[in-house]
Amino acid sequence: MRRLSFLLIPILVASIVQAQKKPDAVRVCVASLKNSTPQIVNEKWEQNQLVKALERINKSKDVKNGKAAPIEAIALELREGSGPEVRDKDCEFVLYTELPEVARAGSPEIMVPAPGAIGIGGATDPRATPAEYHSETVTYRMVRAGDVEDFTSGLVSAHAQLPEQTLIGQLMDQVANRVASELRTPHSSAPQ
Repeated sequence: MRRLSFLLIPILVASIVQAQKKPDAVRVCVASLKNSTPQIVNEKWEQNQLVKALERINKSKDVKNGKAAPIEAIALELREGSGPEVRDKDCEFVLYTELPEVARAGSPEIMVPAPGAIGIGGATDPRATPAEYHSETVTYRMVRAGDVEDFTSGLVSAHAQLPEQTLIGQLMDQVANRVASELRTPHSSAPQ
């Protein structure tokens, strides 16, 4: 019986030490969305969708088990650049997003058809795109607070027969997943 207890004590101590080594949260400040389209969009709503998407990632098993660092998402008022708000909120990273493209079904496009071409299947042909069909693109870039070089950047697009806000919500989920993946991938300059 004593032998068994001597074997179990190191295992118990190792599990307690492992439980105490949970990684610190990574503070990601989310700048307000920059809208570069002529469409009217609710930038604050979209920013909130991204903050919520980053918070949902913390519900994963890896975060709960202490294998991955939780992400603390904080909304910022600024759209681009850096300001005192970044310092005041103690941001480690700042995530910028931009909406460069939004297309809706029936949106006019300037196209010159080839001579003799029949205009079936064009953007204005109701048979080509169903109602409520949207095509959207969001670009993102994340920098370390105080740096000018991108820590990560990318582009996500979606094309679906969904309401515009649902599609934007899906794009923000994609951005959040990509950012979290980059934060959790070991880099020479990334937090461990």
